[in-house]
Amino acid sequence: MMEKDEYVRLIKEIRLVLASGKEARCSCPKTKCEWHGDCYSCVRIHRHFGEHVPDCLKFVLRGKVREIARAAGMTAEEKPATPDEYWDHVRRVAPPGKRCQERGEERDGREP
Repeated sequence: MMEKDEYVRLIKEIRLVLASGKEARCSCPKTKCEWHGDCYSCVRIHRHFGEHVPDCLKFVLRGKVREIARAAGMTAEEKPATPDEYWDHVRRVAPPGKRCQERGEERDGREP
């Protein structure tokens, strides 16, 4: 376990990174994604479905997963990316803002 003073140094470093603006830009390569740049919503979506982690966080797990797979005599493969044309199709048939109305759901607490 980390000592208290080490923890204080870590928190100070985190504060400096946040104040500097470093890592503020969305690093996800899926630039056509409706939620690109909206990291809060992206993480919420990934938490809800629980199928995989956002692309911007995969680098954290990639090496560890490969090591575990190698130890188990297995291999790890990258999941194919969603084709750009899928996002183009979504924008044509279900543009942002219309999803809730089409399903008859309330949006932002208001009736559609």
